[in-house]
Amino acid sequence: METASAKCKPSPPGLVLVMANRFSRYRPETEKAVRKVEVVEDETLRQLKEAWKTCSYTGDSNGDYPEMLKIVKKLRYSAKDVENFSVALAEFRDEKGFSDSAGLFLSALINSGTDSDYVIHTNHWGVPVTIGEYNTKNITVNGDAGNHLGFAMNGGSIIVNGNARWHPGGLMRGGSIIVNGDAGWYVGLNMRGGSITMNGDAGKGAGAGMRGGEIHIEGSIEEIATDIKHGKIYHKGKLIVDK
Repeated sequence: METASAKCKPSPPGLVLVMANRFSRYRPETEKAVRKVEVVEDETLRQLKEAWKTCSYTGDSNGDYPEMLKIVKKLRYSAKDVENFSVALAEFRDEKGFSDSAGLFLSALINSGTDSDYVIHTNHWGVPVTIGEYNTKNITVNGDAGNHLGFAMNGGSIIVNGNARWHPGGLMRGGSIIVNGDAGWYVGLNMRGGSITMNGDAGKGAGAGMRGGEIHIEGSIEEIATDIKHGKIYHKGKLIVDK
């Protein structure tokens, strides 16, 4: 197996928003004590960690993801290896830009992997991380997800057994997202297709810039966006937006 240098992406392109200084009530894991989780290291895990260590945080959102893909396509690994790596990532959580670079690296691993189904563990990170960018696979997240969950995903599914932060499903084109908890502002920001199901509450601006797809919210809704172009939003099974 080989590794090479890569650049890590700080945040997805096309989502220019004024971010709040705090995340209001959506921050359960970041203020909890981080549980220590250990995994037995084998050769594949060692090489995945070495590949991760070659990353440098640059903030170049246009070039970082392709560079990541160049690295991981040289590696051989299974879905179980990715799951183990998600546990081992905790040792790097104090690195600058971890929330973005860790999520992007995992997305590259999953999208380039040969398996269809993946499990990611996040409870022990203590830091909200972006999960499922450009997704085409089936991902189960045990724990919370950070901003941009499923950004620009094309297919597959993401199930989060926890909460999500800002704009889950932003620019998604297909597939499904299920969050078994709460989410912050802008659920489905600029989404084009697919479906999002929130089994908890949603913050302000749900469906902002929506141009297709469906959003299902089972909890409370702080606010529905006023700039929805096309799509449907259901609240507790009742259709409340149909454009």
